[in-house]
This record gives sequence, structure tokens and C-alpha cells, in this order.
Amino acid sequence: MNKTSFFCKLCICMLTCIPMRMNAQVFDSSTKATTAQTQYGKVAGYIERGVFTYKGIPYAQAERFLPAKAPKAWSDIRSCRHWGPVCPQAKNNGWRNDQTAFFYQWNDGFQSEDCLRLNIWTKGLNDGKKRPVLFWLHGGGYTSGNGQEHPGYDGRNLADKGDVVVVTINHRLNVLGFLDLSAFGEKYKESANVGMTDIVAALRWVRDSISNFGGDPNCVTIFGQSGGGGKVSTLLCMPSAQGLFHRAMIMSGSFLGSTPQKEAREVGQLTAWYLGLTSETIDSIQHVPYDRLLEASNKAFREVSRMHQEKKMGHGIRLGWGPVNDGYIMPGIFENGSERISKDIPLLIGSTLNEFSTPNKDQMVRPAVIQQATIRSKDAAPVYVYLSGYQVPTLDGNNHACHNSDIPFFFNNVLKSASMTGATKEGMALGDKMSSVLINFARTGNPNAKGLPTWKPFSPDDHATMYFDAPKCKMTYKQ
Repeated sequence: MNKTSFFCKLCICMLTCIPMRMNAQVFDSSTKATTAQTQYGKVAGYIERGVFTYKGIPYAQAERFLPAKAPKAWSDIRSCRHWGPVCPQAKNNGWRNDQTAFFYQWNDGFQSEDCLRLNIWTKGLNDGKKRPVLFWLHGGGYTSGNGQEHPGYDGRNLADKGDVVVVTINHRLNVLGFLDLSAFGEKYKESANVGMTDIVAALRWVRDSISNFGGDPNCVTIFGQSGGGGKVSTLLCMPSAQGLFHRAMIMSGSFLGSTPQKEAREVGQLTAWYLGLTSETIDSIQHVPYDRLLEASNKAFREVSRMHQEKKMGHGIRLGWGPVNDGYIMPGIFENGSERISKDIPLLIGSTLNEFSTPNKDQMVRPAVIQQATIRSKDAAPVYVYLSGYQVPTLDGNNHACHNSDIPFFFNNVLKSASMTGATKEGMALGDKMSSVLINFARTGNPNAKGLPTWKPFSPDDHATMYFDAPKCKMTYKQ
């Protein structure tokens, strides 16, 4: 072939490929292409490699310590292209450690009490496909965190792979979400659990609007890790949440038991006292600067904890703020049969091998998983249990299979979270399997997936557990 002939063919090839490249648009942020309808107004987002993305959509609004209500409707098309505010919280000191900051790559966001926002990833709008909905609850106990704090929380890759709709949310935390002021009258009777009723409000938003984003409101899976898993455990026991979800997944969040209202009220009353407030002036707590409110409430919680010999929750896992057993909104977390209200909901539950412990030991979290699975196995729906043992290789392997390490694998974000996962070839393959597990569970209630051994439901007799590892996963049983 002569030089002229070669360049002619090259030009023809380039001209042929140009239209293909232009048609395969990678990114589109036009309002026309992305406008979607919610029950409160229209929103615009962006399309990234075929996935529609919306961020910071208001799902509710609330006054401090009062239940959430519908947000104000808007008439213009609202831009929802960037993260909304996160709940106020104490400063994240993890950034002080270079290796920890590198590993987690936190996104702390900007703080505001106007934080009841949600984010959506979907492959279609109003197309009648009825995609399964995956509703994520972030970790951080009930004290900190947000719906975008880790790269692993990003829903784009999961939505693309499984043709599912992914939703993440922000809600009230710490003193704003769980201070019990019920001793001060009817107005504040729900204050101890507004952080949880915010989540119920978000689930109601999903029920009413997610079909406009290609989702099926009758196929919703709630899932969360650490404190987010605790929130899932709580929702399984909350009467107001029933009917709003159809599957549940708890990742390292088997927080069993709740704060008794007697102690919670003591914290609320002592907080008010530290702030110089009485029954007659309690409404002024609405205007106390957040930092002062947090300081007073944490001081009150420490004092009440001291008086009650540092009460603990579950297997040595002590939470400062969290759901209160008020016998009204929240009747307990997997205690006294409270979970039976959701007995027909399939449950996927698990932990990682090295959480809060030395390598090859999972002394704090795994026993709580077994306890919760044993309780749940007595109900009607199946329970599937996993243990993630993959030793992430980043930072010379010093983090092992640590707390949080399974998140990017389930989200299909092994490459996006390379600072945590290492993004090795075997890790990528494991992420493909684990994300398929989540997608299949959301779609059918059964987590079995290609490339895995047959996953049997848990029973108290055999403790059937899927052990995730690379290059091979296996079923393990009680020895």
C-alpha cells in the first residue's frame, strides 16, 4: 500500500467514526433533556454515560425538633445537579491523618439544617420499565455522615449495570434528629425520633414520585452500612415505615435494642437545663446556635450515661444518639417481637472479617449479625447472611477487610474507590459478583448470582454464610 492510499483510507475511517462519536454523547446537562416531574415541581439534572443523575432534591422540610412536612412547591424548573446540604455535625477529624483521609476520600459537604434532600441515578424517565429501587442509608452511627461522603456511595455504576434506580438521602442526625423533648409537652412528642421519621418521609417521596424516574414504588430495597444498617434495622420495626419497602439489607449494622425513653428524656431535660431553659421558655431552643446546642446535649448525654453506668447497646456497641423506644413512633429494635411487623420482608445481612479487631477476627460485629439473623429466621421471609473477607491491598494491606470495605464492591465502584479497594483485577471481579448479588436481591428477594456457589438461607442450626473473597467465594457453615 502506498502512502497516498494509506492516508485516504485513514481519512475515510476517521470520517466514518466521527458521527458515531458525536451520537454517543458522554455527558449532557441540558435542562430540556433532563427535566423530570416530582409532586412538588420539576427538576433538571444531567446525563452521564447514559445514566440520568439528580442531586439535592428536597423531599421534605422541617422546623427544629418537629416532624418533617412537605417541602414548599416550586413553579420554575429547579436545578438539581449538585449535592444538597448535609446535616450539621461535629467536625470530621479523620482528615488529620493522611493515610486515613486517602483511604476514605470523604466528601463532608456543606452543613445546613435545611438538609432533607435526596439524590437519584436512573437509566430512564417515564418509560414504564418499573426498575427496582435501591434506597441507601449512610453510616456514621446516628451522629454524622451524609449521602455522598464516600466515592463508594455514588449510584451511577450500580444503576447502569443493573438497570435499577439508586436513591441516597440526607436526614437529621445527632441532637437535631434524636433529642427527646417529649417531657416538655405534646408539641415535641416525636422529637426523639425525627431523624428516623425523616427517612420515612423520604420513602413516601419515593412511593409518590419515583415512577417518574423509571422506578417501581412496589419494589423498593432499603440498604445501609454501619449506622445506615442500624437505620434499616429500625425501619423494619417502625409501623409508619411498613408498606414503603419490600426488601432490606443490613451491612455491619446489627444494632439491636434502643434507648429507653426514661434515659432519653433525662438527656432532653438536662440539655434544656444547661441552656437555661424551662417549660415556659423551651421553644427558645429553636433558635439556640447549633454549636451551643450540640455542646449542651453531648454534655447532658455524658452525664446521664455516667449516672446509668455507661449503658451499652447490643454487643458492646454504644451509640450516643439513636432511636428512642417511645412506644409510639419506635417500639424497639428487634426486641420484644418488634421486628415481626415486617416478617414478610426478605433480609440480607452481613459484616466484614476484620471490623474493629485484629486480622482474622470479627469479635464485635459478627456475633450481632448471627443474633439478628437468628431472631429473624423465626419469621416468614428468608434471611441470607454474608461475611466479606477480601483483604484490600491498599496502604500495604494494613486495613485488611475493615469496616466500610465492602461498600464499593456492592455499589460496583471498585475502580471509583481505588484508594480503598486497590482496584486489582481480582478485586474488580469480586465487585462484579457482589454488585450482582445486590441487584438480584433487589429484583427478586434472592441474592444468588452467577459465579457464586448456591447461597442457602440462614438457619440457627447451620449458620449458612456466603464468604466473599477473591479469587473465590464459598459457603461456610457452623463448625
